[in-house]
Amino acid sequence: MIAIHTDRLTIRESSGRDFSRIYAMLLSEAAGASMVYDVTRDEDEELEKFLAYIHTVYSVFGFGLWSVVLNDGGEVIGWCGLQPIGDEASPLGRIELGYLIDRDYRGKGFGYEACRAILDLAFGKLELEEVFARIAEGNVPSVRLARSLGFVRLRGDLWVAESR
Repeated sequence: MIAIHTDRLTIRESSGRDFSRIYAMLLSEAAGASMVYDVTRDEDEELEKFLAYIHTVYSVFGFGLWSVVLNDGGEVIGWCGLQPIGDEASPLGRIELGYLIDRDYRGKGFGYEACRAILDLAFGKLELEEVFARIAEGNVPSVRLARSLGFVRLRGDLWVAESR
């Protein structure tokens, strides 16, 4: 079981008890201008998908999206991590950094802190050579975060960071 500790955060495997908080964040994002996350309003269906995801991805890959928890108070404020992706751009697959920080906690450095720790794990213990990110056109805060983490745009919405 992976758990990453930073000064203000613990990034750990998600569990069923995290679902309602993460689901609320995903719904909030889906209601916004950028439809980045594919989430339905059927909470029972989403809980089933969430539990299947965390059971499968952690056991198969040893990583996935993790709950981001405040050390002070234990509140879940985000869902961040590494996701295996296979699509037309990478038919053999790639590993993407995914991140979602609750709107109330944005602009306070939590996204950078969580993502930096995850990238350190990716390039250190997991020995990945590169990590990708997809950033929607016009998502200026995510572009700024990606650049501060060392990502460069490959093409369109696809960005990459390489092991140093």
